[in-house]
Amino acid sequence: MFTGIIEEIGLVKQVVNQGSKKYFTISCNKINADVKIGDSIACNGICLTLTKFDTSSITIEAMNETITKTTIESWSNGSKINLERALSFNGRLDGHIVQGHIDTVLKVLSVKLQGETRYLEIELLPEFSALVVPQGSIALNGVSLTIAKLSAKSLQVALISLTEELTNLSSLKANDLLNVEFDIIGKYILRYNNANSTIGNSKISQKWLNEQGF
Repeated sequence: MFTGIIEEIGLVKQVVNQGSKKYFTISCNKINADVKIGDSIACNGICLTLTKFDTSSITIEAMNETITKTTIESWSNGSKINLERALSFNGRLDGHIVQGHIDTVLKVLSVKLQGETRYLEIELLPEFSALVVPQGSIALNGVSLTIAKLSAKSLQVALISLTEELTNLSSLKANDLLNVEFDIIGKYILRYNNANSTIGNSKISQKWLNEQGF
């Protein structure tokens, strides 16, 4: 489990293909301080297993299932990767609950500056529209963000200066692809509501959600 607060940007320095798996060695010098073999590391939002590490790099393993469902196939030497260690329960949850389980890959439609703030407009496919709400949480390349604007076919997020400095989102341009994870709470509510709707006894309504503080 993660928070979507990126600790470091790493650089891919080696890619090794081994059957249907890929191993990525990523240069970094911060997250190495407190890890062990087998730990989960969020890499551009993807929960991956640490197989090796030293003082200047980590190596993570990606299986075929991950490769086919994320942007990882496009990673190469020099790619910038957002890195986050798993959540420690003796710390603060500064972002939101992020599992590192990518729901889909979506395209950047536009990047616009309004004053000194950079806004990313991301495509929104119809099958995911029920999983986003205005001011709700979303993880893009593993970064915890708030949805600033929502329309039928897109959503927008605003990047604060610290997000631009500490993540790879500042280098995005139109038509780039992003790993997207929707809010797990919203996914469970939608699943529960859909399941109960099929048998006609759903207790969840907009009124109920408002009463619960959503």
